[in-house]
Amino acid sequence: GVEPNKPVRYSYTRQARGSWSLNWLVPIGHEKPSNIKVFIHELNAGNQLSHMSPIYTIEMGDELLAKLARDAT
Repeated sequence: GVEPNKPVRYSYTRQARGSWSLNWLVPIGHEKPSNIKVFIHELNAGNQLSHMSPIYTIEMGDELLAKLARDAT
């Protein structure tokens, strides 16, 4: 299982003329997350990492969490 309070990494990769991967880290524990970290990997033709964006922090207050829950499909 997942250790409490350890971030879990998720990613989404889009491949077209250029490839990139959107990654996000979500802290998992007994409480709801207070923020998530988001960053983008750009990949070259061989799917090797060619560039990594800065890591951005998105604060996850009660209002945003409620909106995400309402909009989830």
